[in-house]
This record gives sequence, structure tokens and C-alpha cells, in this order.
Amino acid sequence: MKFGLFTVFDNYSDRYARTAEEMLYEVLEQTELADRLGYDSVWYAEHHFSEYGILTSPHMLITAAAQRTNRIRLGVSIVSLPFHNPLRVAEDYALADVFSNGRLNLGLGSGYLPHEFAGFNLDGKDKAFRFNDALAVIEKAWKGEGFSHQGEFYQFSDVQLKLLPKQKEVPLWIGALRPQGVKYVGAMGYNIMGVPYVAANSIQELAGIIQDFKVAYRGAGHDESRINIPLALHTYVAETREEAIETAREHLNLYLATRQYGKGAAFEDLQAREQLLIGSPEDVIQMIRRYQEIGMDHVMMLMNFGALPHEKVMKSMELVAREVMPAFQQQAKDPGYVR
Repeated sequence: MKFGLFTVFDNYSDRYARTAEEMLYEVLEQTELADRLGYDSVWYAEHHFSEYGILTSPHMLITAAAQRTNRIRLGVSIVSLPFHNPLRVAEDYALADVFSNGRLNLGLGSGYLPHEFAGFNLDGKDKAFRFNDALAVIEKAWKGEGFSHQGEFYQFSDVQLKLLPKQKEVPLWIGALRPQGVKYVGAMGYNIMGVPYVAANSIQELAGIIQDFKVAYRGAGHDESRINIPLALHTYVAETREEAIETAREHLNLYLATRQYGKGAAFEDLQAREQLLIGSPEDVIQMIRRYQEIGMDHVMMLMNFGALPHEKVMKSMELVAREVMPAFQQQAKDPGYVR
């Protein structure tokens, strides 16, 4: 089991005395701490135009984090490809991989928030086709050869990147946990990643989705040993279950109230559905094991949510490293950071 720290960058400057700039620097401090504590990865989300998420260019923050850390892998979850020129995505993330000395984890997706498509004056109805077209461009660009591309949305003639990623093969995931989506991604031979509460109402339902992905992956002839599934779960760990719930409930409810999917969900709903890592160290160990049994290889701990104070996030991170991570050290396996 690999342990990561995931940040969506939801920020509420109208309700809490923290500016967007201050939040960015807090996340950099959390990234440095994660590196020192032995976390395997950090992941940054891209969003636009609302308090839902204020980080618009994850590759910039990855580059900044690379200069402050030594070993931790630096990921984006996810780049919304329809909002970008795919050739620039290939260039920008190649540079991020070079500056991080080959520590980039790349998550890609098609986007899902209507206000973001509206802000970019795009029709979200064609997002899947835009995504496929953009992904084809990135794959060609990272081969390092001159190429042309004549797709439905993107056309390039005789171009070649002069700076390539440091890694021979950048580990790549596609954001997908819907049943049809995971089958499609599995057949393509990529790994999936996602947030369970968005797509499933129980661990059992999620287990079926993951199994569908694996069947499609194997059925298309891909090597199952290369499967690596990171899942994002809201996390807050305290010495006791009661303390963790008392601290986290208000902040998680604020986070959930501002989500533009799954509206109406509250702390108690996700708790009943077993989709939280909020409790004592032993509570969290047992829940991670439940997810490990159904196929999660990498837990992305979403700790910085709903304006949870910076010092409490750091304290929870330390407790996870001290009390939770050691329980899985003997189970560690090759991360398989490849598609």
C-alpha cells in the first residue's frame, strides 16, 4: 500500500481568513512535511473559476514543490485536457518531470464541472472526444520524434518536442470510476483513479466497478501486474475516534456543501457508506484494509478540506506516518507506476 496526500484546493476567503495565496504556501509546507515523513506521493487538483478549487496550473506548483523536496513523487489529479492545448500539456509536464528529477505522476481527465466548460466557452457534450484527441497528441509528442496530427479538434503539422520527460515512461492515470468509463480505460491499457463517494454508494459497489476495470484490462491483453489504482478518501486522524469526528465534521460538511456533484451528501452519509478515513489510527488502518481488499493500491489522503486549519492537517499527517503507515510497511509491493 502506497500513501499519498491529495489536495483539491477548496478555499473560502469570504468565510475564513485565509487567502488563496496563503493556501498555496500552506500546501507547499504540507508537501515538505509529507516528504520528510515518508509519504509516497502528493497530488494536486486543477480547477477554475470558483472556491471549489483555486489551483489553475498544477505543473507550476509541482515545479515549486520539486525544489523543496527530495524523494516524494509529485502528481496532478487531474489535468482537464479539454481546457488546454495538448501540445502545451506535453511540454509543460515534460518540464515538470525534468525539474523534479523524474518524480512526476500524471493524472488526466475530461473535466466534469459545467461552470468550467462555460468559463472556457466550451461545449462539455464533446469532452470525451476532445480528451481522446488530446491524449493522442501527448502520446505522439512524448515519443520524441517529429509528428503530425490531424484530429477532429487538434491539428499539428511537423512538430517535435526538444525537451522530453526525464522518465522513460511517465506514470499515467485516467480519472474514471463510472462503470462504462472504467471498462473503456481498462481496454485502452491505462490505470484508473478517482474519488469513491462520487461514483459508488458502498465499498461493495466500488468493488464491482474495480472488477469491471480489471476484466476489461485483462481482456484487452494488457499485463495485469501493471495495474495500480489510487483512490482519494477524506482523511483526518486523531488520538480518538470522538476527537477526529468532532474536529472534521464541520469542515467536511462545508466541503461537501460546495461540491457541484453529489449534492445533498453530508458527513453522516459518507460515514455510513464507509467512504471516510476519519477516526483513530486503528479505525483508519481497518478501513484502508477494506479498500485494499477490493483493489486499492495507493490511498490518496484528502486531508486539507473545508478550511481545516493548517496545523491540524499537519498533526493528522504526522499521526498517520507514526501510527498508520507502519501497519502496511510489510505489505509494500512494487508500485507499478506504469500503464
